[in-house]
Amino acid sequence: MKKKIVFISTVAFILLANKIILSKLILFSLEKWINKDIIINDFNIIYKKRKVSLNNIIISDKDDSSKKIFQVEKIDIILKPSSLLSTLIIIEKVEIQKPILNLDFTISSDNKNLIKDNLGISKKFNQKESPKIYPKKLIDINFLVLDLSFENFKIDIKRSDTNNTSSIILSDMKLREFGNELGHQHYKDIFKIILIDLVMRIPDQELRKIIKKHYNFSQ
Repeated sequence: MKKKIVFISTVAFILLANKIILSKLILFSLEKWINKDIIINDFNIIYKKRKVSLNNIIISDKDDSSKKIFQVEKIDIILKPSSLLSTLIIIEKVEIQKPILNLDFTISSDNKNLIKDNLGISKKFNQKESPKIYPKKLIDINFLVLDLSFENFKIDIKRSDTNNTSSIILSDMKLREFGNELGHQHYKDIFKIILIDLVMRIPDQELRKIIKKHYNFSQ
């Protein structure tokens, strides 16, 4: 009986330790990938359901943690476990509930040009002429998301030159089969689709025109 209790306790400890290590690893990887600070109130891995469940997530600026960029009530991720040991990680389903994106646009007051945004998108556009050179990877691991859905997506927008703020509620969205795997839609193209949809809904006509001009969106 004692041996059985010891065995069960050992297995439980290993599983718990794995959850803690895995959650820390995922969090570290995400922070490094997006170059932002991430706080997750509850990080739960449910092995039987192949699910990672995140609750009350806050993404903030690395230089100022009080500046919240993204908040979300809950994210559920269903993985294909066998893919975790391969060079293509398959994410079967992602559900994002009640996300809030805070967008800040710094605009010059004299010529109404966009200087920067708090997501760093503007910076990436300006660096296109001299793209960053990455070191060659020993193992190239790609990912593929089969199904992604947003519910009740709210976006708060602020412009620096006038301090005007506005809010937009995007329609519930469903996106399928994207990532960085050859032969599938790239995740950057998906992000651009969402960004264009957002820009077209901005009620501030002048701000919409400034963003479209700077990001080189078609008129």
